[in-house]
Amino acid sequence: MPITFTEKDFTLKTASHNDAMVIEAIIANWKIGNVLVDTGSSIDIIFTNTFTEMKIDPHLLEPAEVLLLGFGGKPVKALGKISLPVLFGNLDNARTEHITFDVVEMCYPYFAILGRGFINKMDATIRQLFLCMKLSALKGVITMYGDQQMARNIERGSTSGQKNVHHLAAASEAEEHETKKPYVEPKRDRNKIKISVDGETKRVLLDGYITDRYVTIGANLEPREDHGLIAFLNKNKYVFAWFASDLHGVDGEIIERSLDIRPGAKPKKQKLRKMSDEKVHAVKAEVDRLLEANVIRPILYPEWLANTVPVRKNKMADGECVSISQI
Repeated sequence: MPITFTEKDFTLKTASHNDAMVIEAIIANWKIGNVLVDTGSSIDIIFTNTFTEMKIDPHLLEPAEVLLLGFGGKPVKALGKISLPVLFGNLDNARTEHITFDVVEMCYPYFAILGRGFINKMDATIRQLFLCMKLSALKGVITMYGDQQMARNIERGSTSGQKNVHHLAAASEAEEHETKKPYVEPKRDRNKIKISVDGETKRVLLDGYITDRYVTIGANLEPREDHGLIAFLNKNKYVFAWFASDLHGVDGEIIERSLDIRPGAKPKKQKLRKMSDEKVHAVKAEVDRLLEANVIRPILYPEWLANTVPVRKNKMADGECVSISQI
């Protein structure tokens, strides 16, 4: 049964979000809210508070031998495992699968977590941008939507009766603060950061006999690998920028930066910084290269600014400067 997402499935206020997918699910005939659908979790979890409220006999738990990782970076031992039916849909069209949950004793803002085990068992398809999940059932596709406001409340830790815990620790916050050492970024020896090539290399021309259009590849490749790599590079040589004119940047209709100057603002002149002749020639060559590539373009001063800012004729043309037009 094909599963598709259309604009009708987008019910959020804005498409720009990083919200988690929080849904309601019927687990063992209990309607459970605040259930996180987490594609990054390899297991399915029910927390002890939820498990106790569901009035399930704890003697039904099977041993859980594997430690769980990811809760603040510390291993957590589950109280046990249990297989429970999870239902989605309604009387007209429903889908039920038994999911094996790890029961974990800790304070957490969600009542349960549905991970990759659930997603694979249900063969569910998730459109995270829409906060929408779909799965096939006997009479059609079942659609669930995430509660965006609930997800944001939990993220901010403002949901009544809940506390967002980011780590597990036996010590108090004060003791942990005293014993925790501040992180000091190690100093980097830039002189030792070098790129080395393992083995000998050779140059391969990609455009006939033009000597400045070449790539460097390993010289000790097998003949089959060597021919295959050279053929691939020749086939895709158009992606290389051989000259500055090949750097077209991004079209100004997509993105363009501008510098807004408030009319009537009093201009300030910075102290003149002199450069050596070698640097002057290098700067001029770089400006010419960017002009040739159409990354920058000459523009005229606004009339009101041209009348207030003196321009040295021996430095640039009257009323002319260089401005970035493309990235």
